[in-house]
Amino acid sequence: MTLDDAIADLTARIKSVSPNAVLRIQRRSAQEGAIRVYAPADDEASITAATQEITLALLTDPGLDVQVLVYDISTSLPPEQ
Repeated sequence: MTLDDAIADLTARIKSVSPNAVLRIQRRSAQEGAIRVYAPADDEASITAATQEITLALLTDPGLDVQVLVYDISTSLPPEQ
């Protein structure tokens, strides 16, 4: 699995539990990236539940480090990019 595949999978998982979330994706290297999720505070637990297990599996098996960082959209507005 590539970093892009992992990001696409995690993005789909996030959107399935929080369809109105705003995502900002940052690729740091071929093996590292971050997905910043700006969503309602009530969605944080669902987003964590949908992504935590897969992010740990990605880290241990193919060696991909993709962090999913969740912010309350009512207090932290997403940057333009």
